[in-house]
Amino acid sequence: MYNIEDIKNTVVEGDCVEVLRKIPDNSIDLVVTSPPYNCGIKYDRHYDKMVWEDYYDWCTLWLGEIYRVLKDDGRFCLNHYLSLGDSLARHTPLMTLNTLALNLGFKHQGIAIWTDITLTKRTAWGSWLSASSPYINSPYEGILILYKNDWKKYSKGESTINKEDFMMACSGVWKIHPANIPDFPAPFPVRLPKLCIELLTYVGDIILDPFMGSGTTGVAAVKSKRNYIGIELSPDYCKLARDNIKAELDINFLFS
Repeated sequence: MYNIEDIKNTVVEGDCVEVLRKIPDNSIDLVVTSPPYNCGIKYDRHYDKMVWEDYYDWCTLWLGEIYRVLKDDGRFCLNHYLSLGDSLARHTPLMTLNTLALNLGFKHQGIAIWTDITLTKRTAWGSWLSASSPYINSPYEGILILYKNDWKKYSKGESTINKEDFMMACSGVWKIHPANIPDFPAPFPVRLPKLCIELLTYVGDIILDPFMGSGTTGVAAVKSKRNYIGIELSPDYCKLARDNIKAELDINFLFS
């Protein structure tokens, strides 16, 4: 079992379930993550096109570990698609993950949706002007917001969110510019975890991302004066994450 102080503000290389099992019970204030979507994205160490039943079995493993490591007043923000697939087979990952999480003991607080505000309108009509087989496009991703035992924080702390971000976050519709990170196939924008972090934690709290990828959650934590723990399977992505977080730390130091 890890000592939480030894892994604070580090990116741990390893399988997320195996590493999570070594994190102490009731030690994390907030988990923010965006797991592989199971839609064929080319990661270097993960096959992102599992049978959906197998995918959800795997998700249940890390969801259970996240529940264990969260503090009793800990929160969990999970980013995934609301709906994906083609006209022959559609899936609702965020809804299914919500059900799995509730079965494990999580409590549901809400779902925020976010969209790339730079996107032009997309068309996916299927059968044009016909009821034969119209295709319903789903352009949004969702942030499932869960908590462990109690939604209200047990203690007071220093919040850093500004009025405009607080109002937008609580509206449930987040308008965010996309991310573009070289050498990583599926980054999510730093503004997304930063909103989650500043809305739901205090300065100095511990933020965990079990799918750290290019380090976005770590960068957001540093920007927000929180501690972070990242888990990442790929050695190359671990290095990328550490480099990105170090660059943010260097900027903070330069302007401090």
